Amino acid sequence: MPIIPDVGDATSLLVTGASGFVGARVVRLALEHGHSVTALVRPGSQLHRLAPVLREVELVETDITDFEKLERVVGRVRPHACVHLAAVGAVVREDDLGRVLAANAEAPARLAEALGQAGSTRLVTAGSSSEYGRVDGAMDESRAARADDVYGVAKLAGGLLAAQTAARHGMKSAHLRLFSVYGPGEDGRRLVASVVDALLDRRPIDLTPGEQVRDFVYVDDAAEALLAAVERPGLDGVTINVGSGVQTTVRDLCETLAGIVGGHELLRFGARPYRDGERFSWRASTDRARRLLGWRAHTTLLDGLTATVAHARAERFAQVAA
Repeated sequence: MPIIPDVGDATSLLVTGASGFVGARVVRLALEHGHSVTALVRPGSQLHRLAPVLREVELVETDITDFEKLERVVGRVRPHACVHLAAVGAVVREDDLGRVLAANAEAPARLAEALGQAGSTRLVTAGSSSEYGRVDGAMDESRAARADDVYGVAKLAGGLLAAQTAARHGMKSAHLRLFSVYGPGEDGRRLVASVVDALLDRRPIDLTPGEQVRDFVYVDDAAEALLAAVERPGLDGVTINVGSGVQTTVRDLCETLAGIVGGHELLRFGARPYRDGERFSWRASTDRARRLLGWRAHTTLLDGLTATVAHARAERFAQVAA
């Protein structure tokens, strides 16, 4: 089998889940870096996040679980590299087991097979911190992953299957486990976006006591990590955390937002119980990201939340003006 050359400085890039919160940021950053981009989106997707760059990309509509069409698209586009972000259950829980497994476990392998057949040189898959399960201390990539929910298990399986399939075709791969990504344009059902909306509306919001923790990473930082995994020479067969390395309680996050917007009295801590299986330890080990990607999260939580609030305010102003 001939050796497939590594990815160069600029290349043709396929981005799946391109209309999503993180995917749209990856698309825009890739264009800034000089890549040509094919944006794969689910039929009927809202394209507002891609609006500024729609004329600069090739837009393709297909469900990631329509494997025959996916193979045809990849065979026609023949991208040098791919960032795979399309998934099910990342925003809100998905209870359809078949759909979760098809989208999050089988689809990455099918995509890798199609890319390998098309002669692609690199595949970057977006994983999840949920792949680790319960961990005391930092979540280190060298640990055995012990996902304890269907979403985490499916994402873990998808990353492993994609890496194995890529290797069989001589294609380089990297699996990036994203932690709690937040920022402007996040889905309104997620924690940061929902709290921002409530505070701007001057509407009380019922919260848990807030002592559970997360590792929050700003969306632009996450996009930079994913693109670095495409562009970094020699990177292959590795799993890398994308997080800040800092634990923040939900209470501290909400109070920081209230400090920016105002409305501490609107935060009703303890009005809701913790979810079953709630986590009180959640932090990325970031050594591998620094060493292999030359990447670290450089946006502070305060700066990221301030930008998120400013964006939400600007959107509201634009809606009123329209």
